[in-house]
Amino acid sequence: MPEPTLSEKVTHVAGEVGRSGNGLAMLSFVGGIATLAGIAALVITSGRMGMRAVFIGAAVCILNFLVATWATWILLPVLVATGLVSLAWGYVTFKQVMKHNKE
Repeated sequence: MPEPTLSEKVTHVAGEVGRSGNGLAMLSFVGGIATLAGIAALVITSGRMGMRAVFIGAAVCILNFLVATWATWILLPVLVATGLVSLAWGYVTFKQVMKHNKE
């Protein structure tokens, strides 16, 4: 079996990304729109405005890539952290209720 050519590899990767990224399509859409709006603002205002929109759009596109690539590595620490915060909050609330009942 011959090894696939570079164009076949790129086509395969693009197809896989297209199929797997449907859940995150909104981030790409918003990032693209923000970037285009920032570029338009840069052109219309001769470079005085629009850099913030370009940076936000690029950041959202990068965020989309990071979440799509490392979703499990991002999700697990967030879940653990929110669980710890919830436990601590519950403990403090329980302590306050018990203190109030004693008084």
